[in-house]
Amino acid sequence: MSLADQACETQTGLKIVCEVCGTLSIKPIEPADAPDGASVHCRRCNAVRGTVADLRALARRSTDEFEF
Repeated sequence: MSLADQACETQTGLKIVCEVCGTLSIKPIEPADAPDGASVHCRRCNAVRGTVADLRALARRSTDEFEF
């Protein structure tokens, strides 16, 4: 069985790695004051990586170790 035979899921939510430039950093925001629909931008190229709601969801399911 090859990788091409596997069904691929589309990643939803916050993009951990920027699809445009490949960086991990995001622009600083104040999530406590930001609405759920506010965009989270890449710090390097300013691409939209997701929303504040996606960032909050990632924080809620976080553990002590980072998983890709």
